[in-house]
Amino acid sequence: MGLSLALRSKVVSAEAAAALIHDGDCITVSGTVAWMLPNKVLRALEVRFLTDGSPAGLTLFEPFPTGVPGIEPLSYPGLLKRVIGGWYTPHPRLREMICANEVEAYLFPLGTLSFWCQAMAAGRDYHFTRVGLETYLDPRNGGGKLNEATTEDLVSVVDVHGEEYIAYKQLRIDVALLRGTVVDEDGNLSIEDEHVTMNVLYQALAAKRFGGRVIVQARRIVPAGAIPARSVAVPGALVDAIVLDPQQPNDDLFPEMDWMTPWDHTERPPGQVLAAPSRDAWMLWLNERLVDPALSPPARALLPDVLIGRRAAFELRRGDVVNIGQGLPGRDILPVAIEECLDRETLLSIETGHLGGVVNGLGFRANTQAILDTPAIFSLYGSSLINTAFFSMLEFDAQGSVNLLRYGDTWVGPGGSMDIAHAAPKIVFCGTLRAAGLQAAGDAGELRIAAEGGIARAVARVQAVCFNGPKMLREGKEVLYVTERAVFRLAGQGPELIEIAPGMDLEKDVLGQMCFRPLVAASLKTMDARIFTPGVMGLRHEWKDA
Repeated sequence: MGLSLALRSKVVSAEAAAALIHDGDCITVSGTVAWMLPNKVLRALEVRFLTDGSPAGLTLFEPFPTGVPGIEPLSYPGLLKRVIGGWYTPHPRLREMICANEVEAYLFPLGTLSFWCQAMAAGRDYHFTRVGLETYLDPRNGGGKLNEATTEDLVSVVDVHGEEYIAYKQLRIDVALLRGTVVDEDGNLSIEDEHVTMNVLYQALAAKRFGGRVIVQARRIVPAGAIPARSVAVPGALVDAIVLDPQQPNDDLFPEMDWMTPWDHTERPPGQVLAAPSRDAWMLWLNERLVDPALSPPARALLPDVLIGRRAAFELRRGDVVNIGQGLPGRDILPVAIEECLDRETLLSIETGHLGGVVNGLGFRANTQAILDTPAIFSLYGSSLINTAFFSMLEFDAQGSVNLLRYGDTWVGPGGSMDIAHAAPKIVFCGTLRAAGLQAAGDAGELRIAAEGGIARAVARVQAVCFNGPKMLREGKEVLYVTERAVFRLAGQGPELIEIAPGMDLEKDVLGQMCFRPLVAASLKTMDARIFTPGVMGLRHEWKDA
């Protein structure tokens, strides 16, 4: 294809694109973990820094966590001066830099970050939100700063007609590094084969608002007009440089899964297949309609996280719009919902923008109803359409507050949970009662503990407050804390024990394993024995009966 003179001037090598980033720039990168990541440009940037020490002193603004776990082209002291993000789990070297005070670091909720980016794109000087008041985000409690090297306040508390809000001041975005699928001869970018939409347009607009540069990476160039107008994600007028990577996979973490896209429409595989973690099991059924018991066991082992997922599934209701958070909920509640056929009668949403469809939390995603951009999916949450949200928990304490920020010296982060919980009337936190070495399993309708965990999750006071118990109670939220051996409900004086697993001794196995003594409900119940018995529990039949 003969390129126009205007387009030829924009198509550059990855090395030339990296050279457009200057010392001290604030950059923003598209995508989320393993999806929509402009890897070719980032690797060229890494090589440039390791070769000549430039660019140095960058600020990385991540409105959504990006990168491939364990691959960190930007995590070098000197290259990064500051990071502003919402989840650092995929980046162990960056977490070490934060702990060593080698980089300034802030951690904010994902919805807030995306709305903040959108506000900058729209020319607004501030983003105002009530999310995070009376938590670690509140400027009176640290304002999201993670270490001693981080001193500048990016947020403040303001009064608007007698109501408190957290105000996020604008950042100057110098460079947006984005990825799509194809670019046409007018420079328009399409994301047609990408799994997500995310904040790509707002990142480009935020950079241009400040006179910055927009660099896009794409697989190929197509003729002008070949991209339908509704399929243009970033207009060519915003694009300054184009890097081509014909080999870029749709999924950087599992490129062998490029055959599966969220919008694929397929007959729903059997629950036994979908609940299997093996991709070979999915492929065997999709290609040959066969079920191999070795790949798709008829019943999953009843380990602690699976038990928690099974108990949490009791909180689903027909017709609910729900959010299933990352970690334990996504990994263990979704397979239970599939096994019980509950997913057919609920509408699942995920912070990445996926709405509806068949999702097993283990990598299978098909029949998606809609793929929204990030501000849109969080607007859906803010509209109060959502009924119940399921989140992980690192710790919970005597006031009912929950920590998702850090565990010892390990930074994790709340992801989108704080924004979602702000609007959801019911919140279900999921995690084992103890961590570090817990060995337990369901057996014949009871819980057996072979080895106790070395670290308590039920602590007197959490390391960081991501969810403020008294505040949630004042707001009238229904809050549950589901563990493998007990279920607690947030009450007036903190968590109240309302259920205990069959086979457990109240004092020895529950109260004696906590760092505070909760209230014990007068109507303390035994958890349903079906949770601890292999096989389908029959929850959908109860829905039908109801």
